[in-house]
Amino acid sequence: MSYSARALQVGHSIRDIRIHHPAFKDALDGVGRIIQLGNNLRHPFGACIIAPSGAGKTLLIESVKSNECGWSYLRPQSVLVVSLKEAPTVAQIQEDLLSSFDYVIAPRTGRKTNAVLFNVLVAAIEQHDILLIVLDEFQHVFLSRKDEARAAIVDWVKRLMSVTKRPVLLSGTEVLRSIERADPQLTTRIASIFNMPDLKNDENWRGVLSGFAYATKDEVDLTALTTHANLMFKATQGVMRTLKALIMESAMIAIDAQRASVERQHLDLAFQRLFGNGSSKDNPFD
Repeated sequence: MSYSARALQVGHSIRDIRIHHPAFKDALDGVGRIIQLGNNLRHPFGACIIAPSGAGKTLLIESVKSNECGWSYLRPQSVLVVSLKEAPTVAQIQEDLLSSFDYVIAPRTGRKTNAVLFNVLVAAIEQHDILLIVLDEFQHVFLSRKDEARAAIVDWVKRLMSVTKRPVLLSGTEVLRSIERADPQLTTRIASIFNMPDLKNDENWRGVLSGFAYATKDEVDLTALTTHANLMFKATQGVMRTLKALIMESAMIAIDAQRASVERQHLDLAFQRLFGNGSSKDNPFD
């Protein structure tokens, strides 16, 4: 089984669709606020985005990085993003941030080395006029079994914000909510917290489905998404990543079947292909 070039082109278009549902829009507006205020007032402004896997957190970060909103106060290449590894350390975070500037840093550890790297990082942020620093998967800090490592990273974030005068965005899963009980000097800097839960089967869900249908109206008719809104929710459980994958697959199947509209049979086959024959999930389109 393979898809045609035309089908893949439509799938690619759907992949790039961004639906600004209320929670997504609130978080996006909040990030825009800290970017503007943090860089104009030079005061420690920060925000935190909490979202389960697949809810659109990465998409939101990419939207900010590419300035999909067209904010006049955000320049190209001015958002610095790093995704934290499991059991992170200050040294690893600094080295990963510096690698975004094509700095080749030899893997060393130690407080003296960390202090030197911190100064290099601050200089790079100033030189490249970075307007936002994003630390993704920050929940790993609070999952760390080493209290010393966790405290060191929290202190490092506070110092980074104080020295660079740049806003910082932390993002991660529900574990990140522990930040509300963290060091008060951090929580007063990272004051804004935005929650992006999985979607519920309500009017916002239907609005999201309608948004996908409208965005693809010139390529393929996705009216079936709203017609089968309840089945779409059962199939995806409101997880945005799963929803987009199912829509992409069903649209490509319809295109290669030479149909102008996605139909229930296409959604049925898309579900089978997406989850495979070994899945224990019930296919609601069957």
